[in-house]
Amino acid sequence: MQDLSYGKLSLFINFDPLYMEAQQVLDLLKQVVAPKQLSFIEETVFLRAWVGKRYREMALETGYEEGYLKDIGSQLWLCLSRELGCQVTKKNLRLQLGDFLNLKDSYPLSSSTSTIAFKQLEFPSAPLPFGSPFYVERLPAEDLAIASIHQPGSLIRIQAPHYMGKTSLINQVFGVAQQSGMHTVMIDMQQADTAAFDDLDQLLRWFCWAIAQQLNLEPQFGEYWPHNAGSKLSCTTYMQEYLLKQVKQPIVLAIDKVHYLIEYPKLARQFFPLLRAWYEQARIQEDWQKLRFIIAHSTKLDIPLQSHQSPFNVGLPLKLPELTTTQVKDLLTRYELNTVGIHDFSLLEPLLHLLGGHPYLLQLAFYWLRSQYFSLSQLIKEATKPDGIYSDLLNGYWLTLQRDEHLMQALCKLLTATTPIHLDTSTAYRLEGMGLVKLNGVKASIQCELYRRYFCTQIDDLIKQSSDSSI
Repeated sequence: MQDLSYGKLSLFINFDPLYMEAQQVLDLLKQVVAPKQLSFIEETVFLRAWVGKRYREMALETGYEEGYLKDIGSQLWLCLSRELGCQVTKKNLRLQLGDFLNLKDSYPLSSSTSTIAFKQLEFPSAPLPFGSPFYVERLPAEDLAIASIHQPGSLIRIQAPHYMGKTSLINQVFGVAQQSGMHTVMIDMQQADTAAFDDLDQLLRWFCWAIAQQLNLEPQFGEYWPHNAGSKLSCTTYMQEYLLKQVKQPIVLAIDKVHYLIEYPKLARQFFPLLRAWYEQARIQEDWQKLRFIIAHSTKLDIPLQSHQSPFNVGLPLKLPELTTTQVKDLLTRYELNTVGIHDFSLLEPLLHLLGGHPYLLQLAFYWLRSQYFSLSQLIKEATKPDGIYSDLLNGYWLTLQRDEHLMQALCKLLTATTPIHLDTSTAYRLEGMGLVKLNGVKASIQCELYRRYFCTQIDDLIKQSSDSSI
């Protein structure tokens, strides 16, 4: 679709100081992200975001769908975050890139080494891309997954709590698949609009549309979505007679965050058996053998399905554990923390006591240490504070717990227990999926000391506030 307002935008760039400024910043960024080239639509989103346009306004001005522009913007901000070594969002765009512009005289962009300072560090705000120097393998998970996608009709199930690296693992598998000439399709269930979950037909149409878009195919629902055949049969026909016949090479289809469907149990009881049926067909039918499935979820899914209907008891199951001591040492080396005075691994023992082997928490800590924004002692001291480096994560957890009295009561039990305790299955799975607890059999314990200290402080403050208000 052509951007109908581009001529108008060009006039603004020529005469409006804000757009002129935006174009200047964009010209600099093109040099930073080289050899990657920004697409026309990425430049369009950037220029309008710089002058404060909302996605809805961009959609009205350009003719593109608002959701499509949001997706483009989201990927663009992640790309800029990686390249500049700081977290870039639509909201902080001018602030972060303003800092960047202040540095441009010290690091001339024409120099071949000019972007090294920005590219050395990736701010851990997103899953790690294929080839990232900061991705630490948790073998044999990677080897098993890569071997599996080369098997026709295979299925991989990745289970791990939030922030444990599920999507990063998928990215690594995708990279190998693409090198082998395969197509890759990522479906994030949480990206679907709420309306897509109104009924099964809308969900399946969105699902097929998302696959077609990533395969660069035009949706053809009219011809390949039979009327009165039922949503599941129509979807299967669409996949078999249209999508799979349009491609010659295998397709690695990853469905991320399938646990999101727990909130829609009626849909889940129909969607998951459909995936199982496709898996069964992919074992025997030639066209379906092009598909290799990856299903990722944060916790065990407590959905009543017959054994023969579930996709969660077939295929290759992979769980992502915490990093081992050896893997943490590997990550430390990748961040070159010896350059900031951390020469002995034993110096990190207080930090590791706080964080355990949690990959995201460690990535964030190592990033700030390597940037020299914090010293090790300062980082440890401020880690549990509401405005520390983990504030977004911790405060988000706290808000969720405050809205759910049952989860809050379970957390209080965990905080006061000296040994792992038994929780009811549903609560244990929910807390595990959030990443707040470890499960050992039927017993749960707090994920790490960081969470214990933070939540104890928050609960004490809450009790104190309650006591003060009652006086």
